[in-house]
Amino acid sequence: MRITLTCLLAPCLLLGLASSSTAQTAVDFESGAQGWSINGLNTITATGGNPGARIRYPNPVDNFGVSARNSTSAAFLGDYTAKGEVKLSIDFLVDFIQFFGTPVPRDLVVILSDDDGFMGSDPAYVWANLGTLNGNGMPWTTFSADVTDVFSDTLPAGWNGGGAEDPMTFEPILPAGRTWTNVLQGVDRIEFTTFVPGFFFGFANFDLSIDNVEIEPLTPPAWTDQGSALAGVAGNPRLAGTGTLASGSPTGINLARAAPSAPVAMFAGFSSTPQAFKGGTLVPFPQVIQFGMTNASGMRNLAFPTPAGLPSGTEIWVQYAISDLAAVSDVALSNAIRGIAP
Repeated sequence: MRITLTCLLAPCLLLGLASSSTAQTAVDFESGAQGWSINGLNTITATGGNPGARIRYPNPVDNFGVSARNSTSAAFLGDYTAKGEVKLSIDFLVDFIQFFGTPVPRDLVVILSDDDGFMGSDPAYVWANLGTLNGNGMPWTTFSADVTDVFSDTLPAGWNGGGAEDPMTFEPILPAGRTWTNVLQGVDRIEFTTFVPGFFFGFANFDLSIDNVEIEPLTPPAWTDQGSALAGVAGNPRLAGTGTLASGSPTGINLARAAPSAPVAMFAGFSSTPQAFKGGTLVPFPQVIQFGMTNASGMRNLAFPTPAGLPSGTEIWVQYAISDLAAVSDVALSNAIRGIAP
């Protein structure tokens, strides 16, 4: 049976899905702190980790909470729509958490913060509860959270938003104009912290350690970034593919960081024949051109099942051209992506 891109990119495509992909990064503190600290303390203890080195926070002075944070490591920051669906994890060892000498538990959350705002909207963050640190002491324990559905405007189950306050409940919510996806597009800071958003805490004494901070893809990527983006009003438009391309499995083609509410053309083919185009480079041989529009956030998300019978090793190349007055020749280009069927 001949498989054509027409059946892959039909006009009845649904919206949604996530992207790919990031390489696994594990920080075990054997080679330094790599941007990590606990409340600003980044002194490495060579022993007692899980195993080997660790960062210990032996603090007899009263604190409201502790935060293992990083605002410099590209592996844990930046555009999570480019990283794809990932797992974030960290190991904690607790010697004690005490409130006036009495052991107390503290919830642990992970927070991903965009401190710069998005297209005129306020800075915002998203957060998830990971579990509880035992104030009586706790052996090395791994806490983790999955970052999924990275192209969804809706917060996934277990995740919450912050940056503004609900006027009725006074609980933290996302500011107007902020969504799960546009927060993930510009993560400036990651924290594993006992400062749960919306709560206040009394002074406590903490003696604890961290080790093995990791980010890893949830599934092996079938899609890879082939470059050749041409900047527009929001910088380089970002294209990502999703899914494994196994027969019948969900597949997605997801555009972000494009001009909002703009006409677009999606070029797709089974091969790469780069050629000059509007001041940039068009990578796929355009066997199929599909026209459409971005949404008000500069996104266009397409989803469809991989057709049955797609031969193993089949390559699919995709790239977008976007109408954009800020670009060279008034046309911006996304990066090209290549998918390979298993």
